[in-house]
Amino acid sequence: MLIVFALGIGNVVIYLLDLDRDLREHVFREQVAIILATVPLSDDGRNLGLLPHRFSQSDWRYSLYRAEGELVATSPPGLPPLPFVPAGGSDLELRQPVMAEEVGPDRVLVMSRNDWDECEELCQIFRERLASSTLLLSGLACVSLVSMYLLAGWMLRSVQRAAELGSLIGVRHPDRRIPLEELPTEIVPLARSANEAMDRLATAYHAERRFTSDAAHELRTPLAVLGLRLQKARQEGAVEWDVLDRDMLQMKRLVDQLLALARADSEAMPSDTGHSRLSRVIRETVADILPLYEAAGRSIQVELEDEVYFKTGAEPARHVLRNILENALYHGSGAVTVRLLHGPIGTYVDVADEGPPRDPNEFEEMFQRFRKGRQSESGSGLGLAIVRRTMENIGGSAGILSAQNFTVRLTFPPA
Repeated sequence: MLIVFALGIGNVVIYLLDLDRDLREHVFREQVAIILATVPLSDDGRNLGLLPHRFSQSDWRYSLYRAEGELVATSPPGLPPLPFVPAGGSDLELRQPVMAEEVGPDRVLVMSRNDWDECEELCQIFRERLASSTLLLSGLACVSLVSMYLLAGWMLRSVQRAAELGSLIGVRHPDRRIPLEELPTEIVPLARSANEAMDRLATAYHAERRFTSDAAHELRTPLAVLGLRLQKARQEGAVEWDVLDRDMLQMKRLVDQLLALARADSEAMPSDTGHSRLSRVIRETVADILPLYEAAGRSIQVELEDEVYFKTGAEPARHVLRNILENALYHGSGAVTVRLLHGPIGTYVDVADEGPPRDPNEFEEMFQRFRKGRQSESGSGLGLAIVRRTMENIGGSAGILSAQNFTVRLTFPPA
């Protein structure tokens, strides 16, 4: 702003210094027009002497030329002729400025006047005016600088306050944000973008803290049990390998589920897109898990509609179905039925076992983390939470139906 103000003052000074030349030229042209209007000239220049030799307190001289530069006449007599200047030309930098006008066919009148005293008087007036204007401009400059300083301080006060609040955002206060109400309008989009970026960082931070807390909470008990078993084996000299293998498998499954839930929370599921055939995904997933069902003496029935597609990659759907089928294997009973239904607003996959239905008031609680159907059951209580979070990531949903048997419904977005 200071540079712009200085450039403005410089332009004003240059304009004032150049104003005397412009005024001199303007007055000269006006006087020439008056003289030529009062005395019409003949082609041979006989009446050139009728033009005034003293006009407006200045001495005038005239020379009449042909268009090609041949001298015709000059006035007053006895003085050397003025130099030839083409019609419409002028030279105002001389002590006696010269100007040429066309006064007839093939005739150019060159005129000059001695206005140096008048010019000096004008220059003196302009110098005085410039000196007084400089004082005024200096005062305005000081006032403007102080005003700009105060205005900048007032405008940036809210920005400074926002910066102070932004510096307080950290681990202890991750939910604090930059207030937008008192900021200048030009800075609001930048502050809003910063707040949105901090919202995303806070979400990731909370997800990391939740994952750490969940992992510590769930791994504490099995690790304590494993430590007691190892201590007992050291004291008795006998190792129960089957029991240790079972405990290790349970911890491995817990860690895998925690990692899957962390990926779902951070939306780090595979981002492959396109149209996938859901019936094929169901058949492949059932075939993968069928050996576990056969080893447990359980069965899976599949009721599918062919050529049913959904708008997402196959991997998230396969991940969800495997979690549901494992949940039914370890915590359900009887045969498991997988039905694929295609409706007008989406595609449904119902997974039902022969276990008794649950109280509808418990449906939402069963999707909470570490919520088990019965607290005495094995497992971590993360299976249905992983299913719902993954379905939300791909634009679908997961819920429990009020049916005769326990049934989980997955709703996939339409293709």
